[in-house]
Amino acid sequence: MEQPTKGFRIAIDTIFLAAAVPARAGQRVLDMGCGVGGALLCLAARVPGLSIDGIEVQPELAQLCQSNILRNQGGDCLRVIEHDVLTYTPPHPYDHVMMNPPYHDAARHDGPDNPQKLRAHMIDNADMQAWIEKADQLAGDKGTITIIHRADRQDELVEMLSPRRPDIRIIPLLPKVGVEPKRIIIRAQKGGACVTICQPLVLHQADGKYTTEADTVLRDVAAIGFIATL
Repeated sequence: MEQPTKGFRIAIDTIFLAAAVPARAGQRVLDMGCGVGGALLCLAARVPGLSIDGIEVQPELAQLCQSNILRNQGGDCLRVIEHDVLTYTPPHPYDHVMMNPPYHDAARHDGPDNPQKLRAHMIDNADMQAWIEKADQLAGDKGTITIIHRADRQDELVEMLSPRRPDIRIIPLLPKVGVEPKRIIIRAQKGGACVTICQPLVLHQADGKYTTEADTVLRDVAAIGFIATL
């Protein structure tokens, strides 16, 4: 996987996002703001037979994504489109839309000096709302929207998603047992108006090593299931 030496780089969030998309062979998936292609390549490795598009507005990242697709022999089913995601209009809706959007609210945080990293990490609420609205337009009526984001933005994201895709499931990602989550994965689709908090995924054991559950996702491209708590 080729990625910038400085600026935005792939983290485990990318892998967990791809693991949570409920895609099946033959379906179409869109990665909004795909960067260098980490999530779409992980998803393609887990579910062969998908058609996956990645949208990326930064030319240097789009070029790296294309290089990574070719490097991993994904040219027949994976495609990167250099475009502003908010003005992209595909010929057909997607079965699934996934995104790992910028995490930090530009109104609350100072951004990094690196311009590429700034764009990857900072977004204001108006732009986040626009991303959610665009994801809803891009996903078909039976489609899903899957997002990984900061846990302290959960209420804001639910508020943005619920008018459009009110069937919402949330997986907290716990650093360790007993520690509050820093990240959540949200899946939203049309259906009954219900927010379900699912069984959390614990990432690390007490000694700092990955748990078996997290390790199978990171090393063996296992899927993450949205299992409701009892």
